[in-house]
Amino acid sequence: MGWLQLARKDFTDARRERQLYYLLGLLGVIGLAIGYFIGETPDIASEGTTAFGLLSVFGFLAPIVALTISQADVVGKRTTGELSVLLTLPFSRRSIVAGSYAGRMAVMTVVLLPAFVFAPLVAAFRGVPIDPVVLAGSFLVIWGLSLIFTAIALGISTFTKSTTVSAGGSFGIFLLFVMNLWVAIPTGIRFVLNGLSLPTGPQPEWVSIFGQLSPFAGLRNLAHPVLPDLVAGFPLAPGRIGESLPWYQEPVFAGIVVLAWIVLPLAIGYYRFQTTDL
Repeated sequence: MGWLQLARKDFTDARRERQLYYLLGLLGVIGLAIGYFIGETPDIASEGTTAFGLLSVFGFLAPIVALTISQADVVGKRTTGELSVLLTLPFSRRSIVAGSYAGRMAVMTVVLLPAFVFAPLVAAFRGVPIDPVVLAGSFLVIWGLSLIFTAIALGISTFTKSTTVSAGGSFGIFLLFVMNLWVAIPTGIRFVLNGLSLPTGPQPEWVSIFGQLSPFAGLRNLAHPVLPDLVAGFPLAPGRIGESLPWYQEPVFAGIVVLAWIVLPLAIGYYRFQTTDL
């Protein structure tokens, strides 16, 4: 259970460095603000309005927080020499990666929870109806995003020996998915294949498939059968869900996409970490 000890240490480090408290305060205030502004119009708010407001705001913020707190977690210990010390103790490199991931996710869970408590409390106090099931579903979707982007950032952090490269790679992930440059990639490919001119005619199916490989689209498609009204307008998810689902929007395919975005970055980073010197 070495990974569990390292996860506790990782969480304690975040608390000792006050990172945990800063994020608790910031995200808690944002949650209060969401509840307050939704409570300004209680007559037109539905039971799912607060949940959708939290999903919209934290669908943007949670990946940023996950990338920020995770991108230097392993590579930072490498540059300071802490990893060398840990590896002289009965900890394997696998335990370090697993413990770092569990520790970072513990931090993400703790800092997200107050916002999802404060917002509905304030909104309900101001007369807004609250559906606790939809609210819990909104939290689980955001938690799923945290799982993905924490895994991506830690994968980069374990892959490289440079904190600069790790920070740059995480910023690139932010641009690719949070700023939605992902949807521009097929257009760029078609532009090149079309002789450096804008493509015309109907959009090929592979473009739609590529869009559904985004982690945002994967989570939306996975949650849609259970929470269709909540995730129908999921921010940053390319494409729309129609009444007749193509195979690449089916929940099974979406589950594979989500799992791949969690497992593959960690696996690739771990393989590189395992086969290189400190």
